Amino acid sequence: MATQGPRYSLLLLCLAAVIAGCQGVPPVPGDPTTRPEGVLAADPNPGTTAAPRYDPAVQKASAVQPLPSMEAAGKGKPSVVYLADDTGEAEEAAKSAEEEPSGFSWSDLAFEEVYKDLQVALGYGPDHELARKYFEQGLAFYRQKRFKKAAAKFKAAAGRWPDSLLEEDALFLQGESLFFADAYSKAHDAFGNLLKKHDNSRHLDKIMIREFSIGRYWDQLHAYDPHWPITPNVMDSTRPRFDTLGNARKAYETVALNDPTGPLADDALMALAGGYFVQGRYQDASEYYDRLRKEHPNSKHIIDAHLLTIKSKQMMYQGPLYDAAPLKETGEVVEQTLRQFGPQLGEERDNLIKIQNRVDADMAQRDWAMAKFYEGKKQYGGARYYYRQIVKDHPETEMARAAQQRLDEIKEFPDKPPNRFKLLTNLFPDDR
Repeated sequence: MATQGPRYSLLLLCLAAVIAGCQGVPPVPGDPTTRPEGVLAADPNPGTTAAPRYDPAVQKASAVQPLPSMEAAGKGKPSVVYLADDTGEAEEAAKSAEEEPSGFSWSDLAFEEVYKDLQVALGYGPDHELARKYFEQGLAFYRQKRFKKAAAKFKAAAGRWPDSLLEEDALFLQGESLFFADAYSKAHDAFGNLLKKHDNSRHLDKIMIREFSIGRYWDQLHAYDPHWPITPNVMDSTRPRFDTLGNARKAYETVALNDPTGPLADDALMALAGGYFVQGRYQDASEYYDRLRKEHPNSKHIIDAHLLTIKSKQMMYQGPLYDAAPLKETGEVVEQTLRQFGPQLGEERDNLIKIQNRVDADMAQRDWAMAKFYEGKKQYGGARYYYRQIVKDHPETEMARAAQQRLDEIKEFPDKPPNRFKLLTNLFPDDR
């Protein structure tokens, strides 16, 4: 029995994970691409909205506009016509794909040259004619909307002609086929493989559209039907095997990292930041809002990013005995926001002024706490220093008047307490 203990415990752990997944977890409030209402209200607790509705249209790829035709490399004429349009569905998405030998994925393996030689030895080496054949077969299946079979052919074509334009096109169309077959996790992997091998791909703009759509779908799906990250998914081909929300963030990161100046980069950063914000992970949210403010100053989200940066940093501040950095940064962002967007802020401008006053009061409170600390040790020189700082830096606060009163009360007290052990300290002087 003792030898079966660990195995039995592991079985119970897996069973608990499955049960937890069936029961679900509380839905995440708020739409991660927008900010909660009243985000700068006087109440420090962030407002929340109802959970966003799940969008089943994304599942069938009908929320994505059809892409234009792709120009054939060196031929100057269309070689691919995108038949998967807004109203189309994958006719044979449920059928098993006819797998073709596509060789190893060299980029995922160590000792690349060894595996290339082994691939050739097994008969799966480069074959340009066979690559073209598989590619044309993939196009035929794609036009027939037999997307899973098309994906298998494109994968085989890419494996037969590595480091070529055909490989780049085949990998892209493999991802496209998997996307329209509603196999989003596999499509995400295929696009990732393409970006790894061809980081400056001419299909980058189209890939970013797909990646953002996948991230948005997984985001909405998790909000609608949440699961713990360790709960395995074995039934739904549209969601990842594990951690739907984590993979949604990876898809957004793909957009932000691979196309940082593209049209969807700021949307991806806003979605990432908003997701962390509604989870209460304010430091992570603040980092992404800061990135959006610095990298995309002309974004349509720029004002919201400033306001939510302020709220995130407010929520990070824990009090006068803790780190002052979030409080100082809050004041800096408030000042910048008022200066840069004053007339555009509307009602939020009054909230910002209240926050500015609160930051001033909180900074005074920090100095007051330090002054009282030194008073408690009867080190009145240190206490007087902090009381003077309050009067000088925060003259409009209630604390400034209280600080001035304490300065008057302790003005005759010595800077340091008397040394009542002078005899001993003279006998044992401090060498330092």
